[in-house]
Amino acid sequence: MILWGISLSTVFLAPQDSIWLQLADVYLLFVLFIVLRTYFQFRREIRFLREFQHLSQTLDDLRQLDPKRPFQHMLQAVVRIAGFDRAILFLLDDEGEEATASAAHGVPEETRQALVLRRTDGPCVAWDVMDLNEPAIIDDPAADPQVNSRVRDLLGHHPFALVPIARGGITWGCLLIDRHRSAVPITDDDMLQLQVLADQISITLQNHGLQQELLLKAQLLEEQYRKVHQELSLARLVQEGVLPRAAPAWKGLSLASCLRPARFIGGDFLRYVDGCRRGKYLCHEQRCPGCPNHLPGILIGDVCGKGIPAALVMAVVNSLFGEKVSRHSDPARILNEVNLSLKEYLGAESRFNSSAFLGFYHPDDRKFVFGNAGHDFPLFHAAGAGGQLTPLQATGTLLGIFRESAYGAGEITLLPGDRILFYTDGLVERFEQGQADPAADGFDLLQTFFRERLDRPASAFIDELQARIDGVAGEPTDDITAAILVVE
Repeated sequence: MILWGISLSTVFLAPQDSIWLQLADVYLLFVLFIVLRTYFQFRREIRFLREFQHLSQTLDDLRQLDPKRPFQHMLQAVVRIAGFDRAILFLLDDEGEEATASAAHGVPEETRQALVLRRTDGPCVAWDVMDLNEPAIIDDPAADPQVNSRVRDLLGHHPFALVPIARGGITWGCLLIDRHRSAVPITDDDMLQLQVLADQISITLQNHGLQQELLLKAQLLEEQYRKVHQELSLARLVQEGVLPRAAPAWKGLSLASCLRPARFIGGDFLRYVDGCRRGKYLCHEQRCPGCPNHLPGILIGDVCGKGIPAALVMAVVNSLFGEKVSRHSDPARILNEVNLSLKEYLGAESRFNSSAFLGFYHPDDRKFVFGNAGHDFPLFHAAGAGGQLTPLQATGTLLGIFRESAYGAGEITLLPGDRILFYTDGLVERFEQGQADPAADGFDLLQTFFRERLDRPASAFIDELQARIDGVAGEPTDDITAAILVVE
């Protein structure tokens, strides 16, 4: 249309020498120039966008690794993009003494498996490419003595190119390509494009190596976790053997308990102990229930910390108490001796400590003599006291802190219907955990729970307590141990 307008102005209006017509011709030529420039610029932009899309797709293809054939997709992308007929990826072993054809495109599988480059085979251009990190073009493989014999047999007289696969000072191998079908020569532009592709392959191999390393570490961690879990299972069996599985049948007393470690194993401990007025090591009858010298007792405590360290210290504390109880039945003396021995075992620099409550019931005069080494105060309820609860307060500091700690003993009288609730601080925290009000006091809630169930038998009370513990949302934050003693 523009050219046709210019022709008309030239044919019909040329005789009239008018400045306006000349300006119109100039304007039309200017418009034609603008339109043509816009058209070619638009074509260049379209071509650029297509090349950019092609390049993006290429990089995506190079970064995709098939788990079963991780490098096959990569070589297919190289052949398709650069117009090569064959591509072989050689990867070095860990020692850097052997390069194996890990993947190939356009090469029979049997031939690929036989392509192995060894340094001991003599001079080889592939090793020069990988060692010097420089690409190379071989015009006639059959006439070049530095071409590996297996590669020479495969390629014959067809030229090929080698580019190193390296990044960050690490060489993974090299890439071999050729055009034996089309017989199109390999140019410098091909080598430039091939080096760009090789660089992308090196990034992919680096990521693949990191992925394989992470996978190996994950497998090692899983194996270690399995071993640790197995060891913890054995440790839990040992701990459950130390802690009571059932309450003893002591005459005139009804007992029940529950233990819930916050982790696989915990630092809380509870034991029903058989005390003796004269010391069990002096006893030759080897019987406790029914013996006039038998003093039924209860031991409960909480080691500072959680998990395996607390469980180990708990085992030590339990052993110490077992040794001391076999010698005498004075709670104050036992706590003093356990404190000294624990401090000796743990050492001066240790930060571990333990609370403990130890009490013995004297059936002849119905006295309950106890010692409390910084433990949560057990709640005592006398049958005729209504809803009044009496905390059995501490008679000394935590065990294992000071060698100079001194422990005393307390005493109460137990009559039929009286009961004592023993517990660790994990139970108080669990009562607080179940409340919407963050200012709720777990100790007050526990006392209320205890008062409302003063008529329950020991086993029924513990069943309701466990239901309360399980009814709180979330996992316990600390080990939970509780026991109740009811005088019949």
